[in-house]
This record gives sequence, C-alpha cells and structure tokens, in this order.
Amino acid sequence: MKRRSFDLLAVVGIFLAYSITLRLALHSDYRESLLGGAANTVPVVIFGAIVRRIIQVRLIGKAVLIQWVAHILLCAAFAFLSYVLLIVLLGLLYGGGPSGFVVKPLSSGGTVWQSLENVTTYALIAAISYLQAQSDHPVMPRRDNADVAVENQKASTAAVPDDLNAEAGHVVPTPMGNAPTESTQIRAEAAPSRYFVRIGDEFRPIDMDTVISISGADDYSEIRTLSGKHLVRVTLSEFTKSLDPAKYVRVHRSWIVNVHHIARAEAAGGGRLLLHMETGQIISTSRTGAKLLRGRVI
Repeated sequence: MKRRSFDLLAVVGIFLAYSITLRLALHSDYRESLLGGAANTVPVVIFGAIVRRIIQVRLIGKAVLIQWVAHILLCAAFAFLSYVLLIVLLGLLYGGGPSGFVVKPLSSGGTVWQSLENVTTYALIAAISYLQAQSDHPVMPRRDNADVAVENQKASTAAVPDDLNAEAGHVVPTPMGNAPTESTQIRAEAAPSRYFVRIGDEFRPIDMDTVISISGADDYSEIRTLSGKHLVRVTLSEFTKSLDPAKYVRVHRSWIVNVHHIARAEAAGGGRLLLHMETGQIISTSRTGAKLLRGRVI
C-alpha cells in the first residue's frame, strides 16, 4: 500500500473511532459526535505529520540515548499542543455566542484521559514512522568488525562460482568487459567527482570515491561514506542521472551502491542478492538490481 493511501485510511479510521466513541460514551447525537470526532482528529493529523517528519528525517539513525530524549520531548510537545488545539476547536464548535467563542479546559478527569490518549497516539505514530523508514531502507543490522574481517578474507581467496543462480553461491561484482555505450560514456564524463553538503553555515565537499552507499526516502537521501553519513535534499533519481554508472549502481528503489566498495555478494533467493559492503553494512537488492550486478560478473 502506498504511503498516501495508508495516511488517508488512517485519518478516516481516527475520525470514525473518535466519532463512535463519543456517540457511545457520551450519548451525543450524530451531529455532535461527528463534530467532536473532527475536533479530535485535526490535532492528530497536523502534529502527527510534523513529528513523523522529524522522526524520519532528523531522529532515525541517531544514538539510542539521543533518540530516547528526543522522543520524550516530542511526546510532551505533541500531547500539549494537541490538547490546546482540541479545546480551541471545541470552543469554536460548541462555545460560540454573539460575542465570540469561549475556550474552556476539560475537567480534571477529561484532561488526564486526553493526555493519556495523546501519549498513546504519539507512541503509535512513532512506531509507524520507524516501520515506514525500515521498509524504505531495507538494510540488515551491521555485524562486528571481526566477523566482517573473516568474511572479507574468505571472499578474497574464494573463486567466483560458475552458477551465479545457485542459492549458496557467492559473486563478486567487477566492471563489465563489454564496451560502454555512448550514453554511459556521456554520463561518466559529466559525473562530478565531488558534491558539497551544508554543515551549519558552511559547505564542505564530499569525495565521491569514499561514498559507500546512498539511501533515499521521498525528497531526501543519506550519503554514507568511509568517515560518516550526511543527509541531503537530493532524490535518488537525481543522483542516478549524475553519478558515474561505472562506479554506482541503483540496486534497489531505495539504494545506490558504489561497486568499488562491495566486499562480496551472495544469493538471497527470489533473484535477489545480499551485498556485503567493506564497512560491514549489508544491503538487499531488488531482482532488477541483482541483474545489473550479475551483468558485471566475468
């Protein structure tokens, strides 16, 4: 299911849940139940979209302690702002009069219940944000350096198997022996050797030869280099058009890899491959991406 369709269904589900709850719990008529459901849904939609964006763009990938502290602060802000907007909307819907509308806080019991509800809603939004980010970036956990070193040593001494489609086979992508096409040559000649990223008020260069992989979601991409990672507002499609195709391959709709930093690859079933990068990172390819890499094996 596409994200927009999921979001639309989630909004409709939240609205119906609130409306039905108000109808059953407070015995409100249909009009009041629907208005109350709308008043409760609007804060969730507005502030939920904001915190999800913050989590996916700024928070995921940070240290665990930083994530915990950030979640506590974000949850508190979400609960407070949602409560304030709710009582304002309730004042507009139910407290209107000739001289304007009156904003009244909920009763003590109602405030506690609403706060608990907002905290629970934030927890659900955060969980969905992580699940969506994981589906956009299908990468397996990094293993320790000792295991990586042993596997790299084995890969360097192992011969490339004849049957590349065998499930237990290992393949090492290498440059193609065929002559490059004219379009490939043009892209290679036009590919910049450096990009610049903004760090504070400064622009610092990234040596593209040190790039291990580039992952993307929506309008942003995360560049992983030998020394760290950088978040940039460039789509994977834009990167694909400008990068040297002799070095970089888009192996998945969410991943571009530098073939010069692939330590080894292994069949993962269904025509896919698992790429073991030199840094220990493991990336799963799509079937199309696996075909591109198998086309480089000699």
